[in-house]
Amino acid sequence: MTVLCTLADLEPTGAKGITLADKREIVVVETPAGPRAYLNSCPHNQVTLEILPDRFLNAERSELVCTAHGARFLIGTGYCVLGPCAGRSLNSIPIRLEGETIVLG
Repeated sequence: MTVLCTLADLEPTGAKGITLADKREIVVVETPAGPRAYLNSCPHNQVTLEILPDRFLNAERSELVCTAHGARFLIGTGYCVLGPCAGRSLNSIPIRLEGETIVLG
């Protein structure tokens, strides 16, 4: 079992960046339907979404924002609604809740 974070870890910013043991970078985001995780890589140019640690979301916490070029992705689906990768999606990473703990897969 790979522990990623807790629900409390998401509260300050709504999302948390995590580097897995295999060096993949992911983002875990709080959504109304529960936490979701995506590969932290913009489909436009494969850069990480954030510049500052754990700063992934717009002010309303409804979209993940790529700070490299402003692309916006819906938090519940990873679907890009604005920017050079509009119509594409972030790659989803399977996670599950075990109590208050978010674990891989």
